[in-house]
Amino acid sequence: MIETTDMPWKEVLNDDKMHSISGDVRVINAFPIPQLNTERRVWIYLPRSYNEDIRRYPVLYMHDGQNVFNQATSWGTEWGVDETLEQLTKDEPALETIVVAIDHGGGQRNNEYNFTINPEYGFGGKGEAYATFLAETLKPYIDRHYRTLSTPEHTMIGGSSFGAYISLYTAICYPEQFNRVGGFSFVMWQDSGAIIHLIEQSEVSPTLRIYLSIGEQETDNPEFNRIACEHVSLARQTLITAGVAESRIRFDVIPDGTHHESTWGPLFAEAHRWLMQP
Repeated sequence: MIETTDMPWKEVLNDDKMHSISGDVRVINAFPIPQLNTERRVWIYLPRSYNEDIRRYPVLYMHDGQNVFNQATSWGTEWGVDETLEQLTKDEPALETIVVAIDHGGGQRNNEYNFTINPEYGFGGKGEAYATFLAETLKPYIDRHYRTLSTPEHTMIGGSSFGAYISLYTAICYPEQFNRVGGFSFVMWQDSGAIIHLIEQSEVSPTLRIYLSIGEQETDNPEFNRIACEHVSLARQTLITAGVAESRIRFDVIPDGTHHESTWGPLFAEAHRWLMQP
């Protein structure tokens, strides 16, 4: 059994950088990932009422943890999920959620967020192991140590770009753990249709609830942008054909949306509100 202790973020990030973290955010600096023979920083945001209540909370697992809460650790821009939830739940306390954000692996990010290997660029292949870590190591740990609503309908997984891709993959492979997916700028250009085939061959839970988005300005290549939008439409239709009700898949095309946290962050509140519905 993994036994590691979270610490308030100020005790871990005690350098001179200007950290932009709001609310009660804890950090586990080196969480073991036995499936990948490595360890990684994990952030845990606790809801505003967590220390004043005894109730249990839904959980959202997010990738690219460096970018979720803190400008100082981000690769450019943070999502601001902590600030969004702190503000949102003042008026809508039912949306209070524990957020668990796992740092990406730097040069291993593209490998860990893809379950197939892209032959042209030579990345991928570790996504299966990463998904197994989320489902069989991290989620059980979080459910043991925090007051969670541990059933799949209260467990969300989300991210952007390859983080969106691995989120959908994980929910397809582990329907008894994850039942809500937030996929911002979902892309599948890299996998030669592998995730489409996976959906077609899997027993997809009809109760899945999925948010997908794509920006019309993802890149400066109009043809890539057109194909990216078609890919998300194909994923949506394949999920519907596999048995997910059309009403349980939301697909937003963002007119000025780019492949960047400046697009994803402002979308988070509405996506989160939608995913929290029954």
